[in-house]
Amino acid sequence: MDWGDLLVKWVHVLSIVTVVGFTLFQYLVLQPILRRSEGVSDDLVKAVQRRSGIVIGVAWVLIWVTGIYNLVVVIPTVKPNYHMVLGAKILLVLVLFFISTALSHPSLAFEGIQRNRARWVAFAAWLGILIVVLSASMNMMRLKGVALKELPAAAPAQEMPATTP
Repeated sequence: MDWGDLLVKWVHVLSIVTVVGFTLFQYLVLQPILRRSEGVSDDLVKAVQRRSGIVIGVAWVLIWVTGIYNLVVVIPTVKPNYHMVLGAKILLVLVLFFISTALSHPSLAFEGIQRNRARWVAFAAWLGILIVVLSASMNMMRLKGVALKELPAAAPAQEMPATTP
């Protein structure tokens, strides 16, 4: 793996951490506070939505760009069993993308989802956890060689130069 691949991997992972982490924050912290608070203004909720929409939007752009790059680099090297898990993960990511977009962008089109925000945030949080578990499983498949078409050749042992007294 070269430095470029490593950078792409880290941007991808950090972007996912941002999306899933913010979803978990909404589920575990923000929603309970909003439920207990009396008289929280709609303007405050919309301001939080706008701000989170910007952060989540940038994170999703980075996820898609780095994900497509990873797809192009990884697909030729893996077996069909990996493709099946990857396909399921991409489908779940599309669902999470839709839900997180609907929750973080005030729009009449997403009014039904926003009206039931607590339920959708909970669903998105669990979906995010499932996606992370699938990603970790896929990474282990590749590391153990289960998913690879051919195992990488072992690096040849280097001989120590003879020392003269």
